[in-house]
Amino acid sequence: MNDILLKVLDLLRGLYKLMGVNYPQLRAIVSIKLTMDNRRQVISYRKKENKEPANTFLMTMFFYALFGGFIALGLYGVSSFMLAMVVFFSYIMVMVAMTLITDFSSILLDTSDNTIILPRPVDSRTLFIARTTHIFLYLSQITIGLSAFPALVVLLKYGFVMLLLFIVATTLAVITAVFITNAFYLLILQYASEERLKNVINYFQIVMAVAIMGGYQLMPRIAGRLNLEDYVFEFKWWSFLAPPVWMAGALETWHLKTTDAAHLILTVFAITLPVLGFYVVNKYLAPAFTRKLGVMGVETKTTEAKSTKAGWGMRIAPLITRNRLEQAAFELISRVVGRDRKIKLKVYPSFGYILVFGFIFMFRDQGGFTNAWHNLPDTQSYLFLIYLSFMILQVALYEIPYSDDFKASWIYFSSPLETPGDILAGTVKALFVRLFLPGYMVISLVIGVVWGWKVLGDIVFGLLNNLLMLLILVLINRRYLPLSVAPNARNQAGSFIRGLIVLILAGALGLTHYLLAKSPALLMAAIPVQALVVYWLFNLYRKTGWRQLTL
Repeated sequence: MNDILLKVLDLLRGLYKLMGVNYPQLRAIVSIKLTMDNRRQVISYRKKENKEPANTFLMTMFFYALFGGFIALGLYGVSSFMLAMVVFFSYIMVMVAMTLITDFSSILLDTSDNTIILPRPVDSRTLFIARTTHIFLYLSQITIGLSAFPALVVLLKYGFVMLLLFIVATTLAVITAVFITNAFYLLILQYASEERLKNVINYFQIVMAVAIMGGYQLMPRIAGRLNLEDYVFEFKWWSFLAPPVWMAGALETWHLKTTDAAHLILTVFAITLPVLGFYVVNKYLAPAFTRKLGVMGVETKTTEAKSTKAGWGMRIAPLITRNRLEQAAFELISRVVGRDRKIKLKVYPSFGYILVFGFIFMFRDQGGFTNAWHNLPDTQSYLFLIYLSFMILQVALYEIPYSDDFKASWIYFSSPLETPGDILAGTVKALFVRLFLPGYMVISLVIGVVWGWKVLGDIVFGLLNNLLMLLILVLINRRYLPLSVAPNARNQAGSFIRGLIVLILAGALGLTHYLLAKSPALLMAAIPVQALVVYWLFNLYRKTGWRQLTL
């Protein structure tokens, strides 16, 4: 595959020379980067013996093509040409931008190229264009996967000439997305440090994960309320600021054979602005970006003295832990879930999922938002909300044993610990207090506003029930010390059965709550019993010995 890509690159040799790039150097750099791409190990496909997957990229292309198939169905079913094209180009540009920001942020911000290559007779423009070309080749393959089925629909529905124009417009859309993303990076680098930029990217990934889940859940419901058969796309002032509308408008100009001012302006924008953006990237952003990376690579890292004031989690640690060992584990995990980017990327989207699923469940009434809100106090939907936050704990418990720095776990075994139970207990308390309680308090406030404080007993009972489900989960699952396992050592054997058992027990606890909620007196009487069960299970978990750990 790399040989084919490099031969395609050879066809553009003249263009690169016009840009002032040393083509042989660029080709050598791109060839090495493509080879390194093929050697990247994808954890989800790695086996226990650490063999490198042979068809990971083909699998990725297959899934992208599958997503493109859903877009193709939309293109085929929507009668409005403009709307269909706007949706497609929006999808392409968002996916390209997300790929750049998520998969390639580490490559774009890698300063090792400056250290290794720039001391040689290679100018900064050649290096930056080589980076951009490498990314563009990868994105081209992704774009082919995403647009293959939509292109087939365009061919069958609108003809061969429209297909050619569609391919050109898709290429221009990708160029525009690359330009916007590079400009985004450079803009932030002008005002923020590398560390701050990585934090921005991390939170962007979290927001996009929530947005994708929300779009997947909400868009079909919104589309069901719209009359797409008779929909007519109307140009607004913001239409001329949206690149997907430029591309769609340019194609509609040919499709309708129209020459009105709006379509002509969009056509001019679609043709000239991506080319202008590419020129700006090459002429101005490339040298500036490389200089900024060079400064980042050699500057002495100085950090301002941070406030030693402890956060609320640290302040309450001595109050809710039994001994110093448990407190140390609590403080360690509290800091990890607040600082580790990989942990945040995997756990924090759950907070957004809660909002999405809670909104969908509460306002699923076909009568509309106003009607659903009016009838909400007469329902028992608060029971669903009470247990929604448990999703965060499930994800956190699954991720907390794994760390790229797992080798540091030697300290657990070199310390004179009689049993690891206190470490496990501190870990569970930290996850419950730092991740679950804040969300549960917000949900409780919403429940109190909508249903009134007559359901206070349900809130307390639900809190203990969630804690009970947490303890059942950690007692049934394999027990790992926190941050002690390599990410590629995930073992799924037996997880389905354990998950099924937990699901059945959680369902039984939820059903018990539903039945007790009919009698407030019984519910209040059950709370002390429930608290005793929680206390007993937690002490049982705290007594975990070395033999019960999975090492």
